[in-house]
Amino acid sequence: MATGTGKKFYLLFLLAMVVVLGMILAYSDHGLMRLRELQQKKQKIEAENSKLREENRRLLDQIERIKTDPKYIEDEARKKLGLIRPDETIYRLKEEPDITVNNEPGS
Repeated sequence: MATGTGKKFYLLFLLAMVVVLGMILAYSDHGLMRLRELQQKKQKIEAENSKLREENRRLLDQIERIKTDPKYIEDEARKKLGLIRPDETIYRLKEEPDITVNNEPGS
């Protein structure tokens, strides 16, 4: 009968070791949970890098246009500074307030 009890003890010991090792693998500083967290962080950083690369490309295009395209400079000055040519006249229309008529009965 000692052999049956000994086998159960070894089986329980091995099962406990597997559970402990599994928990260490999953939750330690270098475990699977940390790996998943780092992978998610890496994806966010790569997405941000992609956005920044696109913005850099757009800004470099804008710099190149500023260096080479006088029409672009004129358009930007007109938009941002409100500049006009000597032969132009600017008309500003006054907005009328929105008047809503209420046709509901009892009003």
